[in-house]
Amino acid sequence: MTNPIVETYSRLAHQYDDELNIHSCWGRAADQALNAIHIVSAYRVVLDVGCGTGRALVRLASLSSRDVRLIGVDPAENMRKRAVERTAGISNIQIREGSFESLPMESASVDYLFSIFAFHWTTDLAQSVAEMARVLKPEGEMDLFFIGRNNGREFIEKTSSIFLKYLGPKRLLESAGLRKQLKKEEAFRLFSQAFEPSRLSVEESYDTYYDSLEGHWGWWVRIEGHFVQMPPATKEECNQKVKEALQNLSKQEGIPYTIHRLHVRFRRT
Repeated sequence: MTNPIVETYSRLAHQYDDELNIHSCWGRAADQALNAIHIVSAYRVVLDVGCGTGRALVRLASLSSRDVRLIGVDPAENMRKRAVERTAGISNIQIREGSFESLPMESASVDYLFSIFAFHWTTDLAQSVAEMARVLKPEGEMDLFFIGRNNGREFIEKTSSIFLKYLGPKRLLESAGLRKQLKKEEAFRLFSQAFEPSRLSVEESYDTYYDSLEGHWGWWVRIEGHFVQMPPATKEECNQKVKEALQNLSKQEGIPYTIHRLHVRFRRT
């Protein structure tokens, strides 16, 4: 069965590194997460799950020893192609096809696993957690950054009634259900099924980003709204209503969007 999330990201890969996306709230939040990742000398094999176009891998390669193997995994074909192009000439980076649910790695082969804003797109939470536990070495470490239950509440409150009107209850629920959104406590229980709880922690944060309507719309229609399926004429009318609703959120600083971020950390004892 075709995965609509993977299909969409593959279709939009050529736009993913556009300035509107890089400088959006998501681009800034991704950079913040990346800045929290440090490749220590004990890491020989590093795995980035949901590597996208390879931006994080290139950054980490520039800060790490050439002896460190950096492996990026992504299920979207065109994302991988762009990652291969971006990392060409960097001998210690390799791009592979795979997903959280099926990681193309030997068991107990990874020293450090990380992922930035990708885990919430998994189709099977338990299988994904089991796979990450499988590939990590006994002394391996991990950092996962993904969105929590209360993500983007300003946008949701303003647009839910609009999407309900144009999609109907069934399709709206199907669209919303593509993204797994956990509470902090739910995330800890989930990961505790496969990881030693004493080595595990889950941190959460709420960061509000302000931008223009154009700035938000640049990622909204490509990274959020693109999962909404409707006829072109209906979609145009719906988009106009959504824009008007988002514009009504505007403050002096701009239009707010609050990212509810969960950070799962797994460390040596």
